[in-house]
Amino acid sequence: MSERPVLQITQQIDNERTCVNRLLFPAGGESRWHRHERDYVIVPMQNCVLHIDTGDGPKPAEMRAGECYYRPAGTEHNVLNNSSQDIVLIETELK
Repeated sequence: MSERPVLQITQQIDNERTCVNRLLFPAGGESRWHRHERDYVIVPMQNCVLHIDTGDGPKPAEMRAGECYYRPAGTEHNVLNNSSQDIVLIETELK
């Protein structure tokens, strides 16, 4: 079994109130397991389906371009892009 490509994070803003990152999930890639230390908002840049594993197996999460969602600090998961296309999200962490 070959290893999946890993999420690429590009920081765009980091100031006293927010941190904004561009998240590139390569085709077939994953974020790897991680825990969010801050509340955050995600904005998908295209319609897509990612698979979110919170410990009980990956479940599909359908996303629409420009429709954001919020998650609280403490969220732990692995995010998988099982598609053949790269997927871009914008993440804003609240400080």
